Order: sequence, then structure tokens, then C-alpha cells
Amino acid sequence: MIPAILTYPVRGSRRLDALVVGGGLHLLAVWLPVLPFVAVAGYLARVLVATATAGPDTDPDRPGWRPIGPLVRDGLRASVTVVGYLAVPVILLTVTLGGPLEGIDPTGTTDGIFFIVGSTVSTLLAFALLYPLPAALVAVSRERSLRAAVDATLVGAATRDAGYLVAVLLAAGGLGVVFAAYAALNAVALGFFVAFYAEVVAAAAVGRATARAWERRGL
Repeated sequence: MIPAILTYPVRGSRRLDALVVGGGLHLLAVWLPVLPFVAVAGYLARVLVATATAGPDTDPDRPGWRPIGPLVRDGLRASVTVVGYLAVPVILLTVTLGGPLEGIDPTGTTDGIFFIVGSTVSTLLAFALLYPLPAALVAVSRERSLRAAVDATLVGAATRDAGYLVAVLLAAGGLGVVFAAYAALNAVALGFFVAFYAEVVAAAAVGRATARAWERRGL
């Protein structure tokens, strides 16, 4: 499964077209921040649908960028879903780490314990709230409805699946490594394209894992 997922962004005819367009949109976002990322989100939503609706023994082809209108609408739905899921974790971490814990000296014995416990609990709660996000994106992309983002049946079935957990952790780890090297890669104008490649791989991995979780539960 892993080799197939890693080659997914360059599968099919015109192998480099998707990477050139996706990397170019990331580059364009330097000057025009919002619209290019909406288009990228729409493409990633298509990847989620393609991988989530393919049969268990089928390697789905990489989707194209056209038609543009539905792609933008899919991107808007995905963007709203991400903002909705990120709002609570961001507020939680901002209020906790920037509020009650801000005045604590982490070098002191007692304060250090409070700081470690408080920051750890906040981080774990934030992760717990972010963990369903990939499944929610798959559900929204497949159903083309924002209501699917809070569908307890679809999202819950994925989050309780071990394969989904592994896919999310691997996708998060891979994206973390790529974005850590983003600045260095951009020194030779590669960061934009490598970032998009990693995003497509992560979306494909999560889409397949979520689909398998749904298949096991007859969804």
C-alpha cells in the first residue's frame, strides 16, 4: 500500500501536470494568499473522493484540475471544514498557553510541574479535537455537504479504526518533515512543489484508510 500511495501524485497520463499546477498555486499564494489555497483544497478534496470511492483492490487514477467551478466549490467546503475544526484547538492553546500558563516560570519546581501538566493537557486536547478532521474532510468531499463534517456515523467509524489512526499519524509525520524542510527546499525553488506532492500523498493515504474503515462497517 505504501509504495502505491507514494507514487500516487505522478500516476496516470501527464504525470507532472498536477505537480506543476499545484506547486505553482503554492507559489502564487505568496502574493495572493487565499484563492490559490482554495483551489489546492479543492484538488485535495478530489483526491480524497477518488481514493475513498475506489474499490479495495483498485489503484485509483490521479484526478485532474478541471472543471474549475466544482473544484472551487469543493475547496470552499473543505476550507470551511478545516476552519471549523481548527477553531476550538487554536482557541484552547491560545487561551491556555497565552493565558493562565503565560505567567508561570517553567524553570521553578512547582511552576514547572504546572506548566508541564497544563501544556501537555492542552496539547492532548487539541490533538483529540484535530484527530477527526481528516475523516471529516473525506466525508464532506464524498457527500459534498458540510453536514457530513459532523456526521457521527461517518466520522466516528473512521476515528475508531486502527488503520485510520496509522494513516493520520504517518500523514502528519510526513507533512511535518516536509514543512520543516520547506524553507531550505525553497532556496532552490523546490519547496512549493514538494509540499504539494506531500499533501497529495497524505490525502491519498487518509482517503484510502477512511474508505476501508467505512467498508468494515458497511458504510
